[in-house]
Amino acid sequence: MDIVCKNCKKTFNINPLEIPGASIDFKLGKPHAFKCDHCKTPNMLTKAEFEALKKGKPAMAAKPAAPVARPVAKPVAAAKPMAKPVAKPVAAASKPVARPMPAREIPKEETMKPMAPMAAGAQREGTVMVASLHVRKDHSTTSETVSGLVKGNKVKVLATWTDGKNTWVQIGPDQWAAAEHNGKKMIELA
Repeated sequence: MDIVCKNCKKTFNINPLEIPGASIDFKLGKPHAFKCDHCKTPNMLTKAEFEALKKGKPAMAAKPAAPVARPVAKPVAAAKPMAKPVAKPVAAASKPVARPMPAREIPKEETMKPMAPMAAGAQREGTVMVASLHVRKDHSTTSETVSGLVKGNKVKVLATWTDGKNTWVQIGPDQWAAAEHNGKKMIELA
């Protein structure tokens, strides 16, 4: 059976599994709401309109069902109105420019206290392979950023850490950089 939605005016089919529930509503003297397949609006039908549909006569739903009232939470405190943001003009053909983070000077080797030192003489070097790379306080992407590196920067690797998927290198006290993250090589180790 087809109904023309009162809201969007499109024809939709009544789900055959809804007919027994509608019949019960009509026997109890209640109208029944059929939800439009297109706009999801409930369309109320009376028993007479439903019987006309069964006989093959096109019916337009009487009216969409009223929306269900939902409780509204009371505001805790009145919020201050925010100032409207001012849009800055953008050139039509401009491209975003990657700006590297300012690099901090890396401490000298003799002042470093590595967490897991490498064997004497086994210290390795690495070269940054990506445009910009965060140097973090610990070996985690959620750890605080302490400085940054840019493509081509050379680093001395004091220690390494891996979880089997990602590899981090320690380049100073509380200074860790991702050497490999999500399968992407960030630092090429020599």
